[in-house]
Amino acid sequence: MSDLADALWQARLGGPVVDIPTSLTLSEAYAIAARNHARRLARGDRAAGRKIGHTWPATWAAQGIAAPTWGWLYADTTDDLADALDLAAWREPKVELELVLRLGMDRRPDAMALGLEIVDRPYPSWDFPVAASVSAGGVHAALLHGPWQPFDPQADLSTLRACLRVGEQYSEGGSERVLGSPLRALEALADLLDEQEALPLQPDEIVTTGALTPALPLKPGQRCEARIEGLPGSLLAPLAFTTSA
Repeated sequence: MSDLADALWQARLGGPVVDIPTSLTLSEAYAIAARNHARRLARGDRAAGRKIGHTWPATWAAQGIAAPTWGWLYADTTDDLADALDLAAWREPKVELELVLRLGMDRRPDAMALGLEIVDRPYPSWDFPVAASVSAGGVHAALLHGPWQPFDPQADLSTLRACLRVGEQYSEGGSERVLGSPLRALEALADLLDEQEALPLQPDEIVTTGALTPALPLKPGQRCEARIEGLPGSLLAPLAFTTSA
């Protein structure tokens, strides 16, 4: 496992792609991710929160899993959304549209924002098993979010509809893809951390709650637009950026 951890670490730093691990268990994958998370902290990176993945139960049987997965978010890969996004640092990035929650001192959501998570593969292709994704930190590359808005505990997040467009490509979905609601995804994440005896969610953490639509590939020179319908106030405003090489 140490060899795979080392290879994934180097791949993230711009090294060669890693052979896809096909026999890795989930517990081994989390151990590899934890090893490289510790490396990031040791070199001065700061954890900013968590991401939950594989939140659509309809796909679990085909993926050989029975629960969602999780990984870390970092301060140096999280930022406000800008008008342009340089793709030069990544191999074959994709974008996911998510609702992002920020936790208050009571570890409950106190703010929310629209988020676009950029994911990138450390492997030769995107065709790899869930454990391979987990070992690579959920293939997280960046999180770009819109303005924070106060969280409304009365808001019904079980009926969200979302759409994502990149160039001529389009995907849509909704709450059904995130365990029925971003709040249920947050609860599932807390339960998963408890089961693994991992660090519980902390005040001021940000949490991405799962992809509301299928991810779309990003290439230079494209316009990306994203919208979530069913949220209160200015969160209805779409997010958009243009990519560059």
